[in-house]
Amino acid sequence: MTAKQYQETVYLLLCRKFSELDVRNEWAAFEGNRQQYSPRVDLAIGPFSTIPGYTLEEEYNKIVIDSEVNKFIKKLYDFHFENISSMNIPDERMEINFSQIENVIFKNQNARCLFAIEIENTNSKKHMMGSLINAASLGRLGVGIAFTESAMRTFIRIMNYLAFLKRVEKNTYDTTNFLIVTKAQFHSLL
Repeated sequence: MTAKQYQETVYLLLCRKFSELDVRNEWAAFEGNRQQYSPRVDLAIGPFSTIPGYTLEEEYNKIVIDSEVNKFIKKLYDFHFENISSMNIPDERMEINFSQIENVIFKNQNARCLFAIEIENTNSKKHMMGSLINAASLGRLGVGIAFTESAMRTFIRIMNYLAFLKRVEKNTYDTTNFLIVTKAQFHSLL
């Protein structure tokens, strides 16, 4: 199965699992605004905040504490923790700080969607960094699905680098709300 085929399969499964929410395949965040860069994520789950100056903060807050959605998020968080821990990065080189799950869930109060999901296979490291930043920026929760072991290592190394930049007081990006899972782990949640 190719990454594109996997994406289509996941899209259909997400539609079934979150039937009360709006699930989109290849969602562009600022479609129609020619003056604004419009990142496109592989999959997104709404509701979608598309009116300038208006957020869905309260609606997202209610959804993420819903028992089924919350269970889904907690399992994503557990997989994320397990994946980073399994990389065996020496303590002196581990820069990623694990936040409490509440900090992860409520980090991005000005999200444009509930979940922004990127599936990464063999893209360049620069492309993957862009995917990570876009998903974390657009979603209340950003999710990186590593299609391969190599993609998993790359996602984690990028997060570790961004955390290093923060520690040494350089310009960086906060990835607290970005969770990394394997395709098998994500599939098991559906």
